[in-house]
Amino acid sequence: MNFLRKKGLWTLVKESLSRGLFLGTLFALVGIVGTFVLQAPYQSSADFMISSTQDGQDYYTATRSAEYMSRVLGEILYAESFIDAVVETGGIDANLLPKDKKNRLEKWSKMLEVKKNPELGFMKVVLSGSSEREVSRVSQAITIVLTEKSESLFGVGSDKVSVRLLSGPIIEANPSAYKLSLIALVGLVLGFFLTLTVRLIEEEFRSGNSLQ
Repeated sequence: MNFLRKKGLWTLVKESLSRGLFLGTLFALVGIVGTFVLQAPYQSSADFMISSTQDGQDYYTATRSAEYMSRVLGEILYAESFIDAVVETGGIDANLLPKDKKNRLEKWSKMLEVKKNPELGFMKVVLSGSSEREVSRVSQAITIVLTEKSESLFGVGSDKVSVRLLSGPIIEANPSAYKLSLIALVGLVLGFFLTLTVRLIEEEFRSGNSLQ
């Protein structure tokens, strides 16, 4: 690149800095506003451990059982039967979910996120909602069903399964300060490098024309 020998990369970096930061600030603002618009304002998270309580199992068998049950439970949480079990606790307002089954499942899947680590038998349940009270009540209802009413989820053999609450539910504003900071940082970096890339292409093009 002949233009780098003539002008120098550091000079281009300094010339791109102000414009890059301006463009990055725009990216960051768009990202932050989009996050507030697309996400519910409150979120709760709770960590659970799933284990087998069956007697006579060796470590390997118990670990594989916990892995299998974690995967199954992660899918059960999105099912209609689980929604019904949560509703029966009284933790969900009657008007929170639609009556139509299809719309009911769709809204529930948007509210709920299950993060699984089946190899260790751990599961994180994240719930989003429009109010702190709503998120708190529903997350508490989910915890009750998982820890106290597992027989309604696993059916036969449920007495061999233990679901234990490790931490939470923790209620916080959504998005968190960490997520907003990350979005802002990514926006600034993206804006700067995009501006620098355009400047490099422009200088390369000019250098090629001058040589011709």
